Amino acid sequence: MVFPGWELTRAIPSDVIIGLLSGQYKLYGGVIRWAAGTENAGQIVRHLVPAGAQLLNFVPGLNFIPGIVNSLQMSELKDVVKSNTVQLTQLSSQVGSLSQSTHQVLQFATGAAALSGLGLVISCVGFVAINNKLNAIDSKLKDIQKDVQAIQQFLASSERGKLFAALDSLLKLDKTPVEHRHTILHNARQTLTEINMRYRELLSSATTIEPAMAYEEYFVLTALAQIRCTAELGMLDVAQHEIQEANGIWQTQGRRIAKEILVGEYPERFLASDFVNSVSVSEFVEWLDFANEEVKGYVWVDDLRRKLDEAWYAKSWLPMMNGGSGLNKNIGIGLEKEQTMVMPALRKLIARSNVFEGYVAQYDLLVAQNLTPSKFEQKMVALPQSSVVEGYFILEPVSAPVEQVEQAPPKRFPFQRPLRPR
Repeated sequence: MVFPGWELTRAIPSDVIIGLLSGQYKLYGGVIRWAAGTENAGQIVRHLVPAGAQLLNFVPGLNFIPGIVNSLQMSELKDVVKSNTVQLTQLSSQVGSLSQSTHQVLQFATGAAALSGLGLVISCVGFVAINNKLNAIDSKLKDIQKDVQAIQQFLASSERGKLFAALDSLLKLDKTPVEHRHTILHNARQTLTEINMRYRELLSSATTIEPAMAYEEYFVLTALAQIRCTAELGMLDVAQHEIQEANGIWQTQGRRIAKEILVGEYPERFLASDFVNSVSVSEFVEWLDFANEEVKGYVWVDDLRRKLDEAWYAKSWLPMMNGGSGLNKNIGIGLEKEQTMVMPALRKLIARSNVFEGYVAQYDLLVAQNLTPSKFEQKMVALPQSSVVEGYFILEPVSAPVEQVEQAPPKRFPFQRPLRPR
């Protein structure tokens, strides 16, 4: 066993695949668990842990900030979206093949990691990875600070200096004498908590795409760094509470950004032919489910058709007199920016939502096992490479064996008469 109650397996069985397809289970980043509203909601069914270098300090992702993503990244992003769509389609037709189904799920998880810009496990989001990612984002933000005043003010804020100073001390933690590590973790945690509160305020007040997505990045990374400090200090119950709180705040703000800033007042525009090759209807309704925090699926399309009020047979020979809102409004930021800013941001938020939910489940696991993230890393690194399946360790929960005990005859109270057969 990897640790009590868990063991390695080399495949995802067909009943789990069917559960994913039926909605009984859901894949949250690297965690397959019972879906909300089911009898065992939240319970982990499988844990997918990236093996090797990915586990330590590599955080996948495109470092996407709308407006400054380059053409190469856009191409990669489109490939990931297309790949995930294909994987999901193939999954539904490959339930009979265990190895093929396992492959599809692992590839889908990898796609979620790339789209979210985060790792699939808590341990991936180590201090080195967070520092590297923030530096990459920082350099990109400087490219647009002249055009976006809010970004310029953000880059000049004193919090950023404190943030990188705290991360610098954490990067040297392994070289620090053991007796001083507690102090460094404690001081960094306090600094990161204060900074994260500031980014929370900025995130909740953002009303345009570029600042909103920049603040979102900094909020997430500072929250994860602060929570990891808490966990490494051994305060696992507190860390569990903090990740639940951070996830709740992120979900609220992520959905607000999606609904108010990205999807906006005219969601029906994505039904137009401009987007037919870049946004599938299934992806579109997923955006609406997320933004509105209401799972309606394809019913959204019917709702928008009623809103459009576009009759096939015109009631008047002049389109403007038909009374419909019409698809050809030509309102918004333009097709190019829709494709390079709005759509990638929506895809990232939805993927990040699932990964964040996965982190909550993982901290529950760490609490149950009484493991810090670094101890969890050590256990994963020590696992045999022969157990790796396409770059992943697949962990399966094992039920404790039920002891066979001899059943005693039922007790009978003095006033209870024995039952007589009729």
